[in-house]
Amino acid sequence: MLEADYYQQNYYREQQQMAHSFPSLVELKNPHNKLIRVGKSRQRGSDFKASRERSTYTSIDGNVLDKPIQVYRMWYRFLQLALELEEQKVSIVTKYESVALPKPKKDQWGKLRTSERVAVKKRVKVNRSKYSEWDIGIIADTSFDDWWSGSRKKEIKAHKELFYPENSIVVLNKKDDWVEDRNYTYIRIDKRRRINDVVNDLRALFAEQDRLVESVSPYPIIGTPNINTLINRYNAMVLQLTTKLKDREMLNSNVFRETQYGMGKMREDEDWEGAYSFSGSPGRAMRDLILPAKIALLSVCDGFFIKNPNKEYI
Repeated sequence: MLEADYYQQNYYREQQQMAHSFPSLVELKNPHNKLIRVGKSRQRGSDFKASRERSTYTSIDGNVLDKPIQVYRMWYRFLQLALELEEQKVSIVTKYESVALPKPKKDQWGKLRTSERVAVKKRVKVNRSKYSEWDIGIIADTSFDDWWSGSRKKEIKAHKELFYPENSIVVLNKKDDWVEDRNYTYIRIDKRRRINDVVNDLRALFAEQDRLVESVSPYPIIGTPNINTLINRYNAMVLQLTTKLKDREMLNSNVFRETQYGMGKMREDEDWEGAYSFSGSPGRAMRDLILPAKIALLSVCDGFFIKNPNKEYI
């Protein structure tokens, strides 16, 4: 066997043995922390199934969200998972580093090694100050639907208003209302003009300006996540935490959804048992899911989704 082939095989053996968390196997007891099965649900509270209808609406009760409601649902699910992992004192492996051995030793294949790979761990700990308005004490045991819209018996208040951005237009009734801020433009409008003329003039005015479009929600979503990708990453995280399945077995579990990149419908000529195929090896496919899932989980702990713009974890 060529030396390069030997090291490549050993590398993949090591990858299969490397834990993604400490402890490597976790028993999730919270009923909300479970795999999100493929399917639809029109019933209130059945948020463990992905409803495609809910993911298409950004306008709720006449207000406009920055992202589809399903994205906020996934933020909530990752937060519920983080709260239970924190309770169980779980650490997430962010990477493996090569550390020199005090003395060279032979590995299980008889190869003399001068270093070993050591896990870099980060304890799952939720920054509660970032969620001061979320009533975080009830989240672990409350479904997203009840938390978002309020429970029918009114014992849980609605929290959806936290994610609505402020109105982009405010009428200034006196000169003292003027705020010195580069993000604001103050415009005089002749109320005698037709509304269509005013709108056209505003479009023309803003088309000439250099503007950075960004979220003004108190809890913005960082990036442009695809809901199926988020669900796939969440499911990959739950499988890695709770099972001893190998990568190919995980991908065969029929909980992964088709996405534009990575997952796709199985071709007739493919020797594959799962609902969806993937590009590359099973190990690479799972790695492409679990690494961003770790980033999302740790970012949620720090109050961000789907990534922390101020910190790198991996």
